[in-house]
Amino acid sequence: MALEAVDKQDTAMADTGAFKPNAAWLWYGVVFFLFVFPLITRDDYFLHTAIMIFLTVIYTTTYRLILYTGQLHLGANAFIGAGAYASALLVRDLGLSFWIAVFLAGLIAAVLAVGIGYFALRVKGVYFAIITWGFAEGIRFLYMRMESVFGGPSGFFGIPGPDPLPFFNKIDFFEKTHYYYLALALLLLTLLVLYRMEKSRFGLVLAGIREEDHLAGSVGINVMNYKVAVFAVCSGLAGMGGSFYAHYTYFISPNDFTVLLTIFLVLYVVVGGTSKFSGPVIGTVLLLISGEFFAGYGFYRMMLFAGLTIVILLIIPGGLVELPGRVRTLYRKWQR
Repeated sequence: MALEAVDKQDTAMADTGAFKPNAAWLWYGVVFFLFVFPLITRDDYFLHTAIMIFLTVIYTTTYRLILYTGQLHLGANAFIGAGAYASALLVRDLGLSFWIAVFLAGLIAAVLAVGIGYFALRVKGVYFAIITWGFAEGIRFLYMRMESVFGGPSGFFGIPGPDPLPFFNKIDFFEKTHYYYLALALLLLTLLVLYRMEKSRFGLVLAGIREEDHLAGSVGINVMNYKVAVFAVCSGLAGMGGSFYAHYTYFISPNDFTVLLTIFLVLYVVVGGTSKFSGPVIGTVLLLISGEFFAGYGFYRMMLFAGLTIVILLIIPGGLVELPGRVRTLYRKWQR
């Protein structure tokens, strides 16, 4: 009975969370703007900033779906790094095409997630967080010690960019615009996969597991399989993002994939709000753009960044996605 109640409640949440006509047109407008943005400006700084925002949104949205099952983990950096290093090795040392390596990198990250997931996902809360943090640090230690394979602390040099697209030789990735559209395509693919997962029956089961996994298991749901599946899919997509990062920057090092990366992902997700699919998107965009504005303040940059985060969480504990509801509530009170 309790699981049925949860299922009905989450079905209602899914219905209300689905795109309403006005919201759909808003997002269509955003996507259209993103497609024409390189036509508005060719400035490398703005294109680079947009690319890093796209990449970070990939990380945060995949991270949020794992949180959606009630699992807080501190090892997202491990799977992003695995995708980056795997893709770099496959292309530079084995001579594979980037277009094959990016999917293989995601597959490798997903397989790693399955391997650690079947053991770590038996626990929850701080225990799961500590295990995934330890796993991520162990992987990073390998990058630092195995210099002949991963380059060691000095990093992995000479990573080639993506080879020209088949039948589209003019798209040779010597221009920032080409990377922009590739990052945008990867972002849209990630959002589509995650949105379909969350709004399907699969997502409703995940919500039931989040509310009470023992109860879900008592009615025949294989809780472990669902947890491992979402962990693997999200880690695989994050690994593909790591692959793009490696071939975009041409250089990676263990310092790029520390636990600090995961902590910032937690920050972006919480500031944006976990209750809605758009939460991590909004949080990432706002904080990354704010960080660029604060860059001119030098020593005070992190203080301003931290202050903005604290103010948002104090005023809107549920994240920025709760802001429209707060405004409507205040407006109704003011009308009275």
